[in-house]
Amino acid sequence: MSTGEPSPTSTRRTVAAVFLAGVSVFLVLYETQGLLPAIRDAYGIDGPTASLTVSATNVAMACFLIPFSMLAPRIGHARQIGAGVIVAAILALVLPFTPTPELLIVVRFLQGLAIASVPATAMAYLSLRLPPAALPGAIGVYIAGNTIGGLCSRLLTGLASEFLGWHGGLAFTAVVSLIFGLIVVWLLRHDLFSTARSRAVLDTDDSIPSDTNPTLTEAADPDAVTAGDGATDGSVDGDADSSGDAADDGGAGSAQPPRRAIPLRGGLWRIYLTGFLCMIIFGGSFTMLGTRLQQDPWHLSEGAVALFFLIYLVGTVVTTYYGRLATKYSRTRITLAGMVIALAGAGLTLVDSLVVIIIGMSLLTAGFFLGHTGASAAASAARPGVDSTRSAAIYLTVYYLGTSLGAWLSAVLFADFAWPGVVAMCASSLIVVFVLTLTGAPLGFRKRS
Repeated sequence: MSTGEPSPTSTRRTVAAVFLAGVSVFLVLYETQGLLPAIRDAYGIDGPTASLTVSATNVAMACFLIPFSMLAPRIGHARQIGAGVIVAAILALVLPFTPTPELLIVVRFLQGLAIASVPATAMAYLSLRLPPAALPGAIGVYIAGNTIGGLCSRLLTGLASEFLGWHGGLAFTAVVSLIFGLIVVWLLRHDLFSTARSRAVLDTDDSIPSDTNPTLTEAADPDAVTAGDGATDGSVDGDADSSGDAADDGGAGSAQPPRRAIPLRGGLWRIYLTGFLCMIIFGGSFTMLGTRLQQDPWHLSEGAVALFFLIYLVGTVVTTYYGRLATKYSRTRITLAGMVIALAGAGLTLVDSLVVIIIGMSLLTAGFFLGHTGASAAASAARPGVDSTRSAAIYLTVYYLGTSLGAWLSAVLFADFAWPGVVAMCASSLIVVFVLTLTGAPLGFRKRS
C-alpha cells in the first residue's frame, strides 16, 4: 500500500463499502418490528413476548458496541465489518425457519451481536483509510446508509410480507441484506487478507488522540443524521451541561482534570438519561403502532402498516436543519421545545383517525429527533477531563438499551391498557426529559462546583 494519499478510486470504494455495510446491517435490525402481530399469532405468544424479538437485538447491540470498538484494532477493522455484515445476513436467513419463539429470540440476540460490529468499527475505519478532507462527507454518506437501512428494515419487510407472508418477508429482507453484504466483502477485499498492511495503517495513526474527532463515535447512530456537526457542538458550550466543567477547570486553561472511566462530569448523566428516555418514547410508540393499526377499527395489512414507517423521514428533515437551529438557540431551548411538540403529538395519536394519527406520530418523531440530536451531540462534544469518544459510546449504549426497554414496556402496557397505556408511557418519559433539561439549564448564577 502506498504511504501517500489514497487514490480517488480507493476512496470511493471505501466509502461505498461502509455505506452498504450500514444499509446491510440496519436492514435486518428492525425487521420484526412491523410483524409483531403476525409473529404473535404464528407462535401463540403474547405481545410482550413477541416484542422481545425487537428488544433482544437492541440489547445485544448495546452490550457489544464498546467491546467491538476495542477488538477492531486487533483483528482488523475491515475484517470485523465484513464478518458482521455476512453473519447478520445469514442469521436473518435462519429467522423464517425457527420452530419456537425462544429460538427466534435467541437468533435475534445473535443478530444484534453481529450488527454491533459495524457501527462500532465503521467510522474508525473511515478515519484510517481516508484523507481528513474527505472524512466529513464520508461520515454523512455512512449515516445516510444507516438511515436508509433502518427505514427499509420496516418498510421492505412489511411490503414483502403483504405478498409472501411474514416468513417470506423476513427471507426477502435477509436475501437483500446478504447481497449487500457480499458486495461489501468484495469492496473490502484489499484489506481483508492483509493483516500486516492494515496494522501498518493503524500504527501510523495510534498517536492521534481519539478526542480529536468526536464525530466518529456519534456517527454510529443511525438516527442522528447530522448530530455532531460544528454548529451543534458549538451550541452545547452555552448550556449548563458544560458549565460544570468550566467551573471545575477554575480558569486554568492548561490544567486538565483527570479522566474517569465512566464520564459523568458537567451533567453528562442528564445527557445519557435524555437519550435513554427519548428512545423509550420513540422505540416503544413505533413498536406497538402496527399492532394498534391492525386492530379495530382499521385492520390494516402488514404492507399498509409498513407505509407508516415513512414518518421516519420527518426525522431526516429535522436533523438536517438542527445545525441551523443550534446557531440561534441553545440546546436547552431546542430540547424543551422538542418535548412539548412530542407531547402534543402523543396526545393526538389517541384520536381514532388515521390522518390525525399520522400528524401525531409526525410531531412525536420531530420532537424526539430535536431531543436526541442535541443530546447525542452534547455527549460527543469535547469537555475538560472527559474522553468524548467514550462518552459518545456510552450514550449510544444507553440509547439502544432505551430502544429495548421501550419495545418491551410498550407491549406490556398495550396488553393491559391498549394504546392509552403506550401514550401514558410516552408522556411520562417526555415530562421527565423536560424536567431534566429545565433543571439543568443555567438560571443566571454560577453553579456550585
